[in-house]
Amino acid sequence: MIGMKSKFKLGDALLLIGTLAVFILSIVLWIFIMTNDQYFNHISQPNRVTEQAKNRRGRIASNLYIPTNSYGFRDGQLYRLYDSKKNLPLEFIKEMKGVKFRSIRKSSTGKKEYEEMLHDEDCVQLSFPKEVSVNLFTKKKVRENDERFRRIFVTSSNDYLYLGNDKTNTIYRVNLIKADFTKLRDYAGRARGKIPVEFVRLKNCYEVFFTKQDHWRIYSYLTNTQTDSYFVSRLLGTTSVTTSSNKKGWTTYSLNYYTNLRVPKAKSDRHDFHYTRFEKQKDLSLNERLLESVDFVHKLGLSEQDLRYFDTINDSMSYVNYIEGIPVFWDESSPQVTTTFTGDAVKVDFNNTDLQIPIPFDGQTKTLPTSAAVMQKLLNAGMKETEIQRIIVAFRVEKDNSHDHLVNLIPGYYIKAYDQWKSLAAWEKEDFSSLNKYNETLSKEGK
Repeated sequence: MIGMKSKFKLGDALLLIGTLAVFILSIVLWIFIMTNDQYFNHISQPNRVTEQAKNRRGRIASNLYIPTNSYGFRDGQLYRLYDSKKNLPLEFIKEMKGVKFRSIRKSSTGKKEYEEMLHDEDCVQLSFPKEVSVNLFTKKKVRENDERFRRIFVTSSNDYLYLGNDKTNTIYRVNLIKADFTKLRDYAGRARGKIPVEFVRLKNCYEVFFTKQDHWRIYSYLTNTQTDSYFVSRLLGTTSVTTSSNKKGWTTYSLNYYTNLRVPKAKSDRHDFHYTRFEKQKDLSLNERLLESVDFVHKLGLSEQDLRYFDTINDSMSYVNYIEGIPVFWDESSPQVTTTFTGDAVKVDFNNTDLQIPIPFDGQTKTLPTSAAVMQKLLNAGMKETEIQRIIVAFRVEKDNSHDHLVNLIPGYYIKAYDQWKSLAAWEKEDFSSLNKYNETLSKEGK
């Protein structure tokens, strides 16, 4: 009996120890699982945020970086095509959705072949105001060198199209899968707006010259101007922001030593805002800079419906609103937004006023001369022909005194020369003797 009792007690003890061991192991396993779930959640959360940011950037880029003009031939004559009800560039972007890229290869690099492509009457042409990267167009890395192009040639085939670089006379053939440009060709053939033009070779591109003196419409818009606090909140946040003013009419909002927003004082008529964030910048390709720029443009909170990529000068990329296919300048020759990436900072210069509501056209027009006549005026004034980079028609924003928030968009010629955009009137006042000497000095110094 005593042996049985001892054995019983030993068994109970072992059972108790085993139960406790299982219980403790269960707790350890539960803690391990919970902490690992938290760990994996911690890892996956940034990935989800990054993916969301990437998708958002892609959607915005698809709106900012699209062709702004389209061209086609009728009976041997080249026309600039536009139809307010059937926007050809937007139709092209719509028809590119779902298209896959089979291959991209260099087709030719000769001037003769390039000019033959420019005058191919079977193609519908779409152009960007400045070169963009192939990988931006395809939305994925398909070219290791990420070549640049400015023109898209939509052929009579749905199996391929061509990309063209004006500067280098290079043509790329892009073979496509599941493409269908039937509607684009149909809309181009029935476009209501047809202005006769011709291609003229300037410094680094083939510019579209208007060949007839014509009456251009003057449009009117109601505007919306955002306050300082709106941009301070979006760019700097709502806490730890300090304010300082100077006698030159500027107010500076600072988040810290490295980030600030400089704005004109409220009583002034100026609308140019300047954001700066100091930080070391890595070397970026064109495609990377174009995509990085998207984030800063979007962060401003301005209307993006008609905002398009316009130009790149050195490290600066500019964006303007396009109305009826024509770019809009503020303050004589200022774009809506300019982003600049330097070695140690990101700068964003922008106008705090948006075009909001179009006013019905009242019949006002302005007569503009031919592009060739404008070019001759520039040469007569002393501008070097080799320095003329672009000659375009653009709108200048002019305040309408009949209403506080009403502006008129006045058409006129704008010229890019010496890496500067100015109106024809402004260039005619320029001292070209001094400017040419200055540029010759820079050229000799290799700058």
